[in-house]
Amino acid sequence: MNKKFKYPYVITVPGYIEASLGIQVVHRLCHLINQYGGEAYVISPVINPEWNTPQLTSGKFNEYKESGEVFIAVYPEIESGNPLEAPICVRYMLNREGVLNGNSINAGEDDIFFFYRQEFAENEANVNLLTISTYDLSVFCDDVTKKDLDLLYLNRIPRSSVDFSTLPENITVLSMDQPLSLNELSKVLKRGRVMYSYEASGTCALAGLCGCPVVAKIATGYEKYAITENTSKDVGNSEVAWDDSPNELERIRASLYKYRDFYEGLEIVSNQQILKFLDITQDKAQGFYNKNYKENIMEWVNKRKLSSERINLLSKSINELVSPQIIYVCIYDQYESWRKVLITLESLLPVKKMYSRLNCIVFTDGEYTLSKDFESWVSLCKKTKLNTTIQNIAMQQCFNWLQYVRAGVTFVADGFFSTICYLNKGSEYSAVYPDKIFISECGELESAFLPDFSIDYFLGFPSAFFVGCFFHQSVFIDTSNYSDIYPDFFDFDVLMRLITGKGNRHVGHFSEPLLISESIKELDDNKTEYLVSNYLNARGYVNSLILPNSLGGCRVVYGHKRDLPKISIFIIDNGDVNILQRCVMGLLEKSKYTNYEIFILSCYAEIEENRYWLEEVSKIDPNRIKIIVFPHQESRAKLNNIAATQASGDYLLLLDAEVFPAHDEWLENLVNHCMRDEVGCVGSKVINLNEKVYSAGMILGLNGVVGSPFVGSHYSASGYMHRLAIEQNYSVLPLLCLIIKRSIYQDVGGMDESLTEANLADIDLSLKVREAGYLAVWTPYSIVATDLSPEEKNESKEIYSDQDKVIYHKWGNLIANDPAYNKNLSLKKNYKIEEHSRAYGPSLESKKLLSVTIFSGGCNPMHMYRLEEPFYKMRFDGMIDGVVASEPFIMSDLLKIEPDVIITQNHIQSREITNFKSMNDCFSIYDMNYYELSKFYDNKSKKEQLNKIKEELAYFDRVIVGSEVLAEQYGRVHHDIQVLPTYLPHSWNDLAFKERVSDKPRVGCVTLDLSDEDIELVSNIVRDFSHLVTWVFLGTYPSKLKPFIHEYHRYHGFTHYPQQLASLNLDFAIAPLADNHANRARSNIRLLEFGICAIPVICSDVLCYKGNLSISVVKNRYKDWSAAMNQYIHDVDSARKFGAVLKNEVQENWMLNQKNLETISKSWLPR
Repeated sequence: MNKKFKYPYVITVPGYIEASLGIQVVHRLCHLINQYGGEAYVISPVINPEWNTPQLTSGKFNEYKESGEVFIAVYPEIESGNPLEAPICVRYMLNREGVLNGNSINAGEDDIFFFYRQEFAENEANVNLLTISTYDLSVFCDDVTKKDLDLLYLNRIPRSSVDFSTLPENITVLSMDQPLSLNELSKVLKRGRVMYSYEASGTCALAGLCGCPVVAKIATGYEKYAITENTSKDVGNSEVAWDDSPNELERIRASLYKYRDFYEGLEIVSNQQILKFLDITQDKAQGFYNKNYKENIMEWVNKRKLSSERINLLSKSINELVSPQIIYVCIYDQYESWRKVLITLESLLPVKKMYSRLNCIVFTDGEYTLSKDFESWVSLCKKTKLNTTIQNIAMQQCFNWLQYVRAGVTFVADGFFSTICYLNKGSEYSAVYPDKIFISECGELESAFLPDFSIDYFLGFPSAFFVGCFFHQSVFIDTSNYSDIYPDFFDFDVLMRLITGKGNRHVGHFSEPLLISESIKELDDNKTEYLVSNYLNARGYVNSLILPNSLGGCRVVYGHKRDLPKISIFIIDNGDVNILQRCVMGLLEKSKYTNYEIFILSCYAEIEENRYWLEEVSKIDPNRIKIIVFPHQESRAKLNNIAATQASGDYLLLLDAEVFPAHDEWLENLVNHCMRDEVGCVGSKVINLNEKVYSAGMILGLNGVVGSPFVGSHYSASGYMHRLAIEQNYSVLPLLCLIIKRSIYQDVGGMDESLTEANLADIDLSLKVREAGYLAVWTPYSIVATDLSPEEKNESKEIYSDQDKVIYHKWGNLIANDPAYNKNLSLKKNYKIEEHSRAYGPSLESKKLLSVTIFSGGCNPMHMYRLEEPFYKMRFDGMIDGVVASEPFIMSDLLKIEPDVIITQNHIQSREITNFKSMNDCFSIYDMNYYELSKFYDNKSKKEQLNKIKEELAYFDRVIVGSEVLAEQYGRVHHDIQVLPTYLPHSWNDLAFKERVSDKPRVGCVTLDLSDEDIELVSNIVRDFSHLVTWVFLGTYPSKLKPFIHEYHRYHGFTHYPQQLASLNLDFAIAPLADNHANRARSNIRLLEFGICAIPVICSDVLCYKGNLSISVVKNRYKDWSAAMNQYIHDVDSARKFGAVLKNEVQENWMLNQKNLETISKSWLPR
């Protein structure tokens, strides 16, 4: 398949039938997409076997959809909504909306429209045409001389509406009641003297091709179907007769050649249109993929870019430090490339300008000359002197921290600023590694967001850690330790020796992406083995086996000197004897490791089948298989605790009955780790029978209290940063298959028997083991299986039980910031970049900035205007910190963010906010910008709703409203009401405008948030002035206005709205509003939008539009609107001057300038 057309199409269409041109066209579209190298399918019961139109059955479609692939749905206009739930929707308009089925399309803002004919677009502007011909011109041609039939075409017009007395006798009716094949139809049309038609149809064109003139008729009540001059334009201006007089028919016969000329030329046009169709739809799908699936790390980095104001504040704080840290960056010119050296040096320039204590040494054998930009802080040194140079400057205390990078690395300046703050805050670590951005083998940038130091993960993937690592000066004091370091892997060598000498706890992690680097995987296997062997020998593992991997790391088989321990395996009977039998027999039959005993803990022995099986299985080996029967149902925690008191093994293996071994080394690979002194527990990879991951460790805070990453991935996948393929340390492991030292289990008090819900007891046990100072190791080399579905896992919780709250209170800090995860990764989509774009941290500023969390309302305009845009501007200017939470939040999100202030426009979130405030005190604000009671007409309903609103708003500390009217309305229901106007962001200042040149004034109306009542106020004005102005409507309008509106523009969403409005090229605009409660409480934002575009405005005399803006305010009476329209129409130049004045007023008073930002800040500050 052509990579350009990589996103597939799924097309819904009725079964193929030759009697319907529209259906043929849609099937033909599928065929053409495939012919052009795309991938297209039809969901249709019948296809044309001669065309390439593969069917997609509902079953296959469900499989196809579950794959998660981005696809494009193509719907003809007879389809409503988005039944396939496609990410990309294309509307193929083979007629006007609602003409055939009477249905409303219910299109989304992002839907793409293509029209079969211009006629079907009516007054819509900027349309895309897709005219596909299915006619065989060798079949439909005028090759019959005998014309002996008078024809009537009927499809959508009922016979009862036809006056047959006005038509020739013995007329032949063509209708769908008796459909003809195409060959049969052509034979009839070729004999036609004339064909009468009450509707525009492709059959009329076929008649023309066959030499039969068409007479246009109109049926009362069915005028919308009639042939018009516009329908003729769509067929190359081919003509129809408007009566059946001999002269008129003769005139039309003489022009029938135009049909053939049009269709012969259509193929070239159609080819161009189908290519445009493919380009537009594929670009749309690619954009969706980039936004929702592709990791765009640089876009994420740029969103967090520090403003000059923030940098100045940071610089001031650094200059006030008593003893700022000296940082040396050592650049190793591995390939003698001055170009690569310059890339790295130039990326450090902005850092050096801000931080004078940054210095650099380039280790190179090249003969280079430094420019003025670098000569004061960069020195050149031969590679052979690398070790002695670093030791000398360490001994002379020339630096506090040293970083070693390879030439070609690009530093992220803002990340370096943040790192400087971190290093200057003081650190107990001897080495600190940052997050980074790796360049993949195919040249794409990929995030490398790492966990806190994990010795097992480090051994498996060392370059993830050592690239960009900072080393403290004290590391290099013992010169004998570092005299033989190999320069190519200096940082790996130093870090490995540091861990060998001092242990894991001296390595810290700073979770900011600091640099862009190639991923280093081609390490010297011998060097790796030498360093790892030294580490293992120092820890007493002299018999260990080191198995290199493809990442430059290794897997370690520790070769313990002690006797292999006895394992006590606990299996809890779940009541299903078949499941239990599979688990136990699988264990007995598929375990190389045999030094174990089995405890089967059953609360189901009263069931005869279970009791019989338990008795029989105990006979297999009474010394190894022990049955403990309980008379009543007990919690899993209590059963395990009881079994632990009776076990004789040194280690306990908690094995879920739903799980069974997938290979015979599963147990010995667990024992390999659990015998290490520093390890407390070890867990397996759990897969299901479809070879998909069911559990692979657990992440605290993921989708709630805890979640399992990589669920649903293929078991052999490597996962994010190879974390599904490498042994590593987690904070929490599930009890599906977990081995733990019995002494540790007892020391931490076993499992908490009060935690009976879900896997809360698992979490608590793992974290108690961690708190006791032990590691939890997860190994992909121990695989067990289950027939449970992965989809049953990973469900986020919205309601928190008392037991959830116990866990949140006890382990909240770890749930918010799991050391085994990364704060830059989402807690809703595992190992995806966090969409809550937060500022860089930490900071050196003495006064902590207010941390504000905005709960996003998507692209709701008022949310963007009142919350997101002010927030981003204030954060950029250094007034606040915080995040915009773009998805419904979960508790762990808030615990991670730690906001001082929460602001939302969604009072439904009040319960969640209350839950959070019970754990973390913060100030909550509800921003209200509309009048909720306007839809309640009787006082009783209003009172009930008012009480409900009062109850919901009671959860918030403050309510901010957009107008004095709202403040008055809601002053009775909340104790702290503040009025805050709505301002425009500065992006409105950057719009592109065209020069306004037109014969008639272009008058606009934006209907996006107008009611039918609002538009009705000016319906007669629109009608009566349609001959004097060009009406331009952005947004939908009542169908009765269609004859009078010249241009209709579909709304393409808030992101595109500012430029869309500017591109309308309006001379002036109208803004009608009915005078009611809801409208009086509105903001004046529509006037501001017109104003910043210098568009003069005539608006209704409603309270929300009153003020000091230079606009024409009129009463909602026809004569007042008419007078204002006439004034603007007859003096457009003066009206434009009003527009210029209005623009100045908006720019001075209604933008997000410093003064207005301070006003907002005061409203957002807690009391």
